Amino acid sequence: MYETIILGIACLSAPLFAKLAGYEIYKKPYDMVGVGGLFFLLGAAFTLGPSKVEFLQNIGSIGSVVSHVLGWLLVIIGSFRSAIDVIMEKEERHAIHHGLPRPRRAYKVPLKVNQ
Repeated sequence: MYETIILGIACLSAPLFAKLAGYEIYKKPYDMVGVGGLFFLLGAAFTLGPSKVEFLQNIGSIGSVVSHVLGWLLVIIGSFRSAIDVIMEKEERHAIHHGLPRPRRAYKVPLKVNQ
C-alpha cells in the first residue's frame, strides 16, 4: 500500500520533472500520467479507510481494484503517447563549430562595391 502511495506521488510529479528538465513536448501525455497518479492515491485511500464495516470493505476493495486498473491504463497510455511524440519529433540539425576554423573556399568571390 505504501508503494502505491509512492507511485502515485511519482506519477503526479512527472509533469513537473519533465518541465524542470527542459523537455518540451505536448502536455497531454504527462497529464495522463499525473491523473494516473491520482487514481493510485485513490486506490490507496480505498484500502486505508474502511476497515470495520463489512459493507464498506466490499466497496473499498472494488474501488481499489477499479482505481488501480484505471491508474495503470492511464500511465501506460501516457507513456506510449510520450514515446510516440519523442519518436515523431522533428529534429533540427545545426552545425556547431567548437573553436574549429571555418573551411576556406577554393575560389574567391569578387566583392560588389556600390558606387
